[in-house]
Amino acid sequence: MDAAGPAVLIAPTEIPCTGCGLIVEGGTDGCQALFDAETARAYADARFAARRRMVVDTYCLQHPDRYCVSAISLAAHLTGVCVAVEHRGVEDAVNAAIQRWLSRRPQLDKPAIPDGRGTLTIADLRTTSDPAEHARLAEAWARATWDAYSPVHAVARGWVDHVDREPRD
Repeated sequence: MDAAGPAVLIAPTEIPCTGCGLIVEGGTDGCQALFDAETARAYADARFAARRRMVVDTYCLQHPDRYCVSAISLAAHLTGVCVAVEHRGVEDAVNAAIQRWLSRRPQLDKPAIPDGRGTLTIADLRTTSDPAEHARLAEAWARATWDAYSPVHAVARGWVDHVDREPRD
């Protein structure tokens, strides 16, 4: 062992996902395949779809080069996770207001995306077969990703507060 630490041997086809860092067969494409499989499960079995919006937003924040390219797409996913974590119980109303606001294409400054993306990934969620455990792990994944985005919490909360002050349709 050298000063850098022990060597880690992985199969040559298991490479890191460029978004979340998951070591997976096929790298970024393999990670996307896990997400696609999770999407299929949610559509096939409603017991795994209860927090679908949160799952999608969490995955997107962990893969910002693909899903958070514009300030508006980042705002949609960042506020989605903020609302899921900090506004439980009023998510539908707040997310609907955010969607109306973002559909008007507001001029937004895109904050820098943090390097860290959280300690859990879609692979952790895919290990669950029990709906209750799935829900618990989905919440933990969203929380870990939200925590990793702490440098932009103020921005996300400001966007959520902005829509909370707008009149409802």
